Formats: sequence, structure tokens, C-alpha cells
Amino acid sequence: MFYVLLYVHGVLVASIFVLNQAQSSMDATVYINQLSGAYSIKFGVIDKENGVAYGTYDDKIIKNGWGELNIVAGSGQKPYSDIVKMHAAGYLEGALTAKRINQHYENTFGIFFKGKSDPFFQKATMFLSEQEQWMRDMIIKESETSSFWKQMGNIVAQYDGLLAGYQAHPQTDKPLSSLAFQIMNALGDLIDLKEALVPEDSPDYDTMTEDEVQRTIFKHGHCSVLIKVLAGYENIFAAHASWFHYSTMLRIYKHYNINNTDSSTSSINMSFSSYPGLLSSLDDFYIMDSGLILLQTTNNVYNKTLYNTIRPQSLLAWHRVRLANLMTKTGKEWSDVISQFNSGTYNNQYMILDLKRVELNKTLHDGALWVVEQIPTYVESGDQTSILRYGYWPSYNIPFYEKVYNLSGYPEFVKKHGITNSYEMAPRAKIFRQEQNTVRDLRTIEILMRYNGYQFDPYSLNSSIRAICSRGDLLSDEPVAFGCTDAKVTDYNMAKNLTSYAVNGPTYYDVPPFRWSEHSFPDKHVGMPDLYNNYKYVMMKPKSYATRRYQQ
Repeated sequence: MFYVLLYVHGVLVASIFVLNQAQSSMDATVYINQLSGAYSIKFGVIDKENGVAYGTYDDKIIKNGWGELNIVAGSGQKPYSDIVKMHAAGYLEGALTAKRINQHYENTFGIFFKGKSDPFFQKATMFLSEQEQWMRDMIIKESETSSFWKQMGNIVAQYDGLLAGYQAHPQTDKPLSSLAFQIMNALGDLIDLKEALVPEDSPDYDTMTEDEVQRTIFKHGHCSVLIKVLAGYENIFAAHASWFHYSTMLRIYKHYNINNTDSSTSSINMSFSSYPGLLSSLDDFYIMDSGLILLQTTNNVYNKTLYNTIRPQSLLAWHRVRLANLMTKTGKEWSDVISQFNSGTYNNQYMILDLKRVELNKTLHDGALWVVEQIPTYVESGDQTSILRYGYWPSYNIPFYEKVYNLSGYPEFVKKHGITNSYEMAPRAKIFRQEQNTVRDLRTIEILMRYNGYQFDPYSLNSSIRAICSRGDLLSDEPVAFGCTDAKVTDYNMAKNLTSYAVNGPTYYDVPPFRWSEHSFPDKHVGMPDLYNNYKYVMMKPKSYATRRYQQ
């Protein structure tokens, strides 16, 4: 650790904290001046009694693929409002992870934008600005009488703190703007915003070859999920593999312990896979002390007319997910919150596993698995525990609910492009059906979530992108830096302690490892290792100073 002192005409004007690449771990505490309301931070200090928030960032991205962030807010003797706690938590994160935030934004900007003159950039920034202003106006108007909007105000306070902490210690002479933080946090929403705002750039499947169709579908898909219960209910597992651009492989696993006191708060502690600068998972993979585990995969929407309904007077997906996680204790409650002010962006299948409804070696009570699917103008949800009782629930970027499936345009799409695009006959549907019986323990589900047997598994149709853990860079014709970028797994007892195992990077199980320097991909990868060949699953667990609870 060191500080850079900036002088102008002999006067000290700024002190910039810099975390060396070799300095992998740093503690810090955030304070508030009760008179002025100003926030400040001390690095190298854990002050549980006097600080509003304290925590640690361990940067082991080069060593094991992950950064790990622990944040505790509002645990001391001094009473602070929930908004102050949330702002301080965000401030701490922004200051501790600023270097990686800079790198992540540089790497990911090009995913959606060709530059600031790109028409989509101009339209997206206008949409995001209008959406944020509407949201802030609603918070001011409704928060005194609505717990929904009061808690949304708390989340916005954390976001404001993130930006403030970063701007106070940006670790660069060209700090990112507030717009950059809007873009980073809306990465998932931008997938559908592009379809809505620049429809002329939408793929025209009717003019494509079948190979081009499958490549396009692949790059719009996001993630594989398996929830598996053993035959005698001896254990239950939840596993998630992210699919996205390889330029997103700067990863931070985050543990939040924010001691809010509002009666509508259901979750104090939350652990989740994430990225620098994001207050949500994006994947999504969350474990919460409410007893809920949240997983998600993204669905394609082929009925483009649905995008005509998208308006900025709504809450983005990441807003509603954080809100639902904060306020709910059951899958049904979670679905009720996520359905409100639906933006129609980042259209996903959400799976809420409620461990309070699981009795190992005995039964899965109704409500153990709640499944939610969103498209523009419509959200459907229901209890799918009856399916899980037969052994497993898979998710692979195709809607489960018939109405969502039909409204999204799947029947016509399958008729034109083949049954392998259907819910029951998709390659991953077959692979999960075939392989889920191999899961006996954590190690076997870890292996399954990294599975890419395209060279020998007939269900992959000889394609490296038709696998649980896809590899777009292995395509023989026009490879792309897109595919499965990680895996996270947990089981019943681990989840009760907010613990999981996670691995970062493209799979090297049964396939060659990925190396950036072997390709000429234009994708930026600042701060990443060159070769992904030796990363193993590592345990992700909150530090002991982060007091945990589990609601029975």
C-alpha cells in the first residue's frame, strides 16, 4: 500500500490511496462526521466500534481467479440510519475495489458499444438517465408510506456510496463518470435494451444459415443451472455456470453484512458472485440468511414486438432483484416483488430455493422451489417443488412456462429452426437429463457444471457451444471469446453458512485450456491472466467478523 500526494503550487490537494498488484489484501473502515454528514475512510484499519462500515478486499485474481470482498455495516454500538449504513457499505466497496472497477469498465464497454458516437450508446445513456431520475423521484414521493420504495432508497444509497467511495479514491488520473457506473450495473439490462432502442440492429434469423442462427442464440444466452436433490433427500445442491463475454472475467465474490433495522428487511447477510463496480450478481447466484438461494438463467425473446412496450418509467432487473433479496423470506414473496415495475429488460428465469422448506432425509415441503419467468409486460411464477421431488431442476435459457414460451415466440421459432430449440429437446435439456444422475456429492456436481463433452457426447451435436459449460473460442469456424466463464456450487449445510465453492475461467475439463495470447480476439482483458489452466474451485465464506444468522 502507498499514497500518492498531489500538490498544486506547493499546496497538497489530494491524497490517493493505491493498492499494489502485489498487495493482495487490504482492510478499511468508513466513518461519518455527525455534524457535516461527510464520509471518510481509513485504510489498514478494522474499527468495529466507531466505524459505520468496515471490511476487507482480498485480491487473488491472478492466483486463483477471484477477488473476495467482505463488508460489515451497522454492527457497532452507535445507532445509524439504514441509509447511512448502506451508503457507507457502498463507499467502502468503491474505495477498496477502485482499481478493478477501472479495469472492468475498460474491458466491458465494448461489449455493447462501438464508441460514444454509437447510436445505441447515445440512446442507452438517455434511457438510463431518464430511468434513474424517475426512480429517484418515486423514492422521494413514496418512501415515507411504502416499504418497497423505502428499501429501494436504501439500495440507491448504497449505489451513491459506491460512486462516492470510488471518486474519493479512484486510483487513476482519469476517474470514471457516474454514467460508467450506470452502464456497469445495467450490463444485463442492456441485452434487451439494445433490442428495444436500436431494433434495426436486431438479428434477422430468416436470412441466416442454421449455423449463424445457433451462434446468435448462443451469444444471447446466459448461464446453465442445476438444482439437484439426492434420491433419499440426503442432500440438496444448487449450482450455476455463467455464460458471457470473456472480457467479463475479472470477478469478485462478495459478502455483505448490512445490519438494517427496518421491519421490512428480511436479509441482513448475503453472499454472491459478482464483478467490480456492480452491486448485484448479474449471474445471478446469491445465498442469503433469509434461507433463500437465488439462481438465474437468461431467456431469448424472439417476439420483437414485446420490446415496443419497454419504458424508462420502471425498475431495471438489478434493482428489483436486490430489492426482492432484501425484503422477502419465501419464493412467493420474492416473485411478488420482482413483478412490480417490470422493465422488460434482462428477461430471465429465476429459481428461488427455500432451505426453510427442505427437511433432509425426510421431505421437500411445498414452496421449496419457486420459479419465476419475466418478459416485457408479463411475469409468471409458481411452485415447482413437485418436479424437484423427482430429482432435479435444470435451466438452460429456454422458458419453462407455456405462456411465456408462446408469448416469446418460441413455437414459430422452433417450427422454422428445429426442435433442438425447444424446451424439452434442447441439447442441454438432454445433457442434464443424462448426466444429473452422476451427482452424488459436491465434487461430482462441480465436475458436471464444467462439463463440455462436445468431442464425444452426441447430445452436443459436435459443437463446443452446446454444452453445460460452453466454449465459443473452440468453434472451428469464426471462434468467439464468449462462453462459460465460471461455476459456483453449494449444498444445504454450506448454504446455511453462506458458503460455496467457485471457480473462474473457461472450463478445461475434456477440452484444451483457454489462453488469450493464442487468439487475436479484439476483446479487452486488462488485469486478467493470460492462461486459464490451473484454477480450481475455491471456498467462498464470509470472514469470521461478519456475524451470521440463519432464519429457521
